[in-house]
Amino acid sequence: MRNIIMEFTFLILLNTYGVSDSITFKMTNAQCISHNKSWVRINECRLKAINRNKVVFNFNATLFYPTPDIRVTYRYFKRENGYKPFLINIEIDSCRFLRKPYNFVGVMIWNFFRNFTNANHTCPMSGDLLVKNMFLTIEPFKGLPWPSGDYLFATSWKFYRKPQFDVNISFQFIEDFV
Repeated sequence: MRNIIMEFTFLILLNTYGVSDSITFKMTNAQCISHNKSWVRINECRLKAINRNKVVFNFNATLFYPTPDIRVTYRYFKRENGYKPFLINIEIDSCRFLRKPYNFVGVMIWNFFRNFTNANHTCPMSGDLLVKNMFLTIEPFKGLPWPSGDYLFATSWKFYRKPQFDVNISFQFIEDFV
């Protein structure tokens, strides 16, 4: 019930707020951790600065076994004397989601990765999982009253309900009103 209320609130906010022209929105750190190296090997997890305002994320992991049961937990944290939970904490059945998107927040997050990943087919997943030259744009957040500050986007990937790897991306969102 709480997720339905949050999704409805997001839809209302999307229609009521505009986007400022002076926004800095860039990634500042990436950290990837494999909990089970016999299932997942992380080959690359890095940020690359293209210019002062654009940073791209590259990720390459090898899944050694076909996996038909993948669940991903998405969490946002805001930095205020340490990272504090902020607004979003959901778990999505990725196999079901790739067949038919069923969650508004999941669709918003998927819109960041869709054009940069090879994970665009249904399960079972195996082989290389790639995210190549992904950069942040304001479009998925368009219209949301997002406070300026430092954030952490944490994902936890589970195969057969057991943690396999985590991908944590820190980013900065600054809206300059001057």
